[in-house]
Amino acid sequence: MDRQTAIEKIKKCLALSKSANEHEAAAALRQAQALMEKFGVEDEDILLSEISESRVKSGARVTPVKWESWLSSTVAKAFGCEKVFAQGYEAGYWTFIGCGPSSEIATYAYSVLLRQLKKARGEYQTRHCKRLVPASRTRRADLFCEGWVIAVSNQITKFAGSQRNVEALAAYMAKEYADLEELTPRDRQAGKSLRDNDEGARNAGWQAGKNAQLNHGVDGTAGRSLALVLTPQLT
Repeated sequence: MDRQTAIEKIKKCLALSKSANEHEAAAALRQAQALMEKFGVEDEDILLSEISESRVKSGARVTPVKWESWLSSTVAKAFGCEKVFAQGYEAGYWTFIGCGPSSEIATYAYSVLLRQLKKARGEYQTRHCKRLVPASRTRRADLFCEGWVIAVSNQITKFAGSQRNVEALAAYMAKEYADLEELTPRDRQAGKSLRDNDEGARNAGWQAGKNAQLNHGVDGTAGRSLALVLTPQLT
């Protein structure tokens, strides 16, 4: 038995130690303690073992734009995760970090949302930005995306983690990402005042994002309201 296998067995023993059967609970606790001593496992090791990471490709290689950073933060918060952006050789990646399956669920949710948002962005540009110069097209599209993300953030159910999950995540981040620097997303609107119809672009995004629906299991598990089925409607 290797150390990781031992940790998994210890976790099962600790779960059994809560059994209503006193003899079974006592035996399970003794076995857990014996395994912890044999393999040098501490309480923090058990805590950290609950954390998992899941990575998904970003729309940017170096620095994501503001609305994409907002989207990743919205998803991370909704599913009780932390998120980290990392620059790869050919692409940038968002890493979602959470307890149990939450990181994988967050990754899936982010992928679905980003795909839907890009589609909505393209449709908005086609309908409303045909006569604009490229810089104005990008500005309006970014504002549309910002409005969309803000609206969607109100549609995603927040899954509050247990206190133990919060502690485990905090301990993991302190250990694995102690030197993490805060991400400063790229803001293409910084220092620029809004022009005519710019607020209309943000409002159009808001209206489209409000149509997000949470009515299907992200992880394929029946009875869990985790998924996002989006049906944007542009006005």
